[in-house]
Amino acid sequence: MSTDAINSPTIRVSAIIINENSEILLVKHRKKEKEYWVLPGGHLDYGETIAQCAERELKEETTLDCKFERIVFISESLAPSGQRHIINIFVLLKVQGGQIQIGAGEDVLCDIAYKPLKELKDLVVYPNINTEIIKNQKENWPNSFIELLQTPWT
Repeated sequence: MSTDAINSPTIRVSAIIINENSEILLVKHRKKEKEYWVLPGGHLDYGETIAQCAERELKEETTLDCKFERIVFISESLAPSGQRHIINIFVLLKVQGGQIQIGAGEDVLCDIAYKPLKELKDLVVYPNINTEIIKNQKENWPNSFIELLQTPWT
């Protein structure tokens, strides 16, 4: 297998933040004509830890100060064309402070909102791990293992 950057998977860290009202923090992306929700997060930079990436991305996208808790899922998505390969590392974060707003320079973001967990199953969220988030939150995020989720490219 080639080691060229163009043929390497993208590693993305996605933050799961659930507030005291059982609402999950989501950001809405607008790309071309398409809008969809994602968990806040982004690309893991070389030399950066997963925790550092999660905290940095949250600050950049939402201006919130957050504290890394732990990894809860890993998912892998392959585009049917074979041109994209994304590994998502899903982490739990706790908000420590700040005011929620779209960060400067975040042109792809068009909204940030806390959405009720009970409505998550009805939202279009990429990657689609809505069921896993709801299930594991109800079970208080069992910490005996990290679950590898094979998420289809949608």
